[in-house]
Amino acid sequence: MIKGPILFLGIGGSGMSSLAHMALDLQIQVLGYDQKNSDTTDYLKERGVILYHSIGEIPLNGIQMVVYSSAINDKHKEVFHRIKEQNIPLKHRSEFMHLLVSNQKSISVAGSHGKTSTTTMVSQILTEMGLNPTIMIGGDTSLLQKRGGKIGTGEYAVYESDESDGTFLKHKANFRLLTNIDNDHLDYYHTREKLEQAFLTYMGFDVPGEVVLFARDPGITSVLESNYKTVVFDKGFRLSLLVTKEQTYEKWFQYFVSNYQSQITVIEYEISSDCLYFVFKNEKYSLTLPFPGIHYLTNGLVALTCALKLGITPSKSIEILSRYIGVKRRQEILGTWNGVTVIDDYGHHPTEIRMVINSLKEKNKANGKLHVVFQPHRYTRTKLLLNDLADSLTGADFLYLLPIYSAGESQIEGISSMSFLPFLDKTKTVLLPGLMEEDLMKIQSKLQKGDLLLCLGAGNVRDWGTQLLNGQH
Repeated sequence: MIKGPILFLGIGGSGMSSLAHMALDLQIQVLGYDQKNSDTTDYLKERGVILYHSIGEIPLNGIQMVVYSSAINDKHKEVFHRIKEQNIPLKHRSEFMHLLVSNQKSISVAGSHGKTSTTTMVSQILTEMGLNPTIMIGGDTSLLQKRGGKIGTGEYAVYESDESDGTFLKHKANFRLLTNIDNDHLDYYHTREKLEQAFLTYMGFDVPGEVVLFARDPGITSVLESNYKTVVFDKGFRLSLLVTKEQTYEKWFQYFVSNYQSQITVIEYEISSDCLYFVFKNEKYSLTLPFPGIHYLTNGLVALTCALKLGITPSKSIEILSRYIGVKRRQEILGTWNGVTVIDDYGHHPTEIRMVINSLKEKNKANGKLHVVFQPHRYTRTKLLLNDLADSLTGADFLYLLPIYSAGESQIEGISSMSFLPFLDKTKTVLLPGLMEEDLMKIQSKLQKGDLLLCLGAGNVRDWGTQLLNGQH
């Protein structure tokens, strides 16, 4: 049994705040440290959390456990030293989460993109089926009423599994879902090979459990093709492969089917006119969602395949997902300004950027132009992915570049938003200084009725959209 008080270092982060809410659900006293106030920390204080903004202020007497995130680093050596001196158990957030779900059947969702949406979809299906799951989501969804995490009394625990620092490999869930593999967090992994090896380990072919793979993804296909000869299946392992029809003839697929036919579930699908069609046990099904974009449909297929493994019929999952509630900062409509729809999206990786730009351009093609206010996220990511980031933005009709959002990183010499300019069409690209009033005047001058204004990035780019709507410029 977990006892409090528990101190959360970096409690304002999305993952940490979710865990803090789960601890509060268990009636555990929670203390927190974060440098900044935010809506997230304000809500935690409403629920009784004692919040500190200075490391030196934190009283450690009586603390039973300290939970920290990867954002807490060498800058905080002093407090780690004090914690160790007093022999207080110190847990990374991933370790603490696994403690919380240790008495339930766990469902983890991993992938370079789509983790939050897919976790929310699985959670919504289980919740509406009355299964009362424990849930931990790295995003804000109305399903959890601003909390990001909750303790449920049901049989299952659903959580988002973050690969950014490798800690997603510390626990093998009973159900392991994987949406895709892409070049991200190479500042941690350094090479594509090490990144792929981490995801291969996550799949856990030699560990009992159900695994659902969206095998249409090139990254997942690459890992399977590179490793199928060395895969050893545990007797308790079951695999679901989501594929398109043309994939059934590929070499790796034939190998899996011929050697492990009884342990493989294959679901073939196709997408046409914002609808995903698939066949299961000779029955034909179609899935549509309230949000545009192929990526949402394929995430939905991953979610309902997981639900299948829990005994929930495709028809029931499809009905629930037809009213999928979505996640804040994923194609979230903020409002309208002079006939212009203002949208916020968290996308900050080239693949995510292409997906959201393509889906919104298709949605609005008969009405007006797509204006994108892009805020690059982290100096390291910008340096590593500069060419691909620039290419992903070319679909915008008008592009406005904000200064890089550092996310706490030190500036890298020679890397700034100006680094994008050689790769972009200068006739439709505007470099913004990051001054709200000046920026909005430049943006407004190009907007026409019927246009879309997309605020894109993982930092605070949303503020430019809300300020435009509020008339504070």
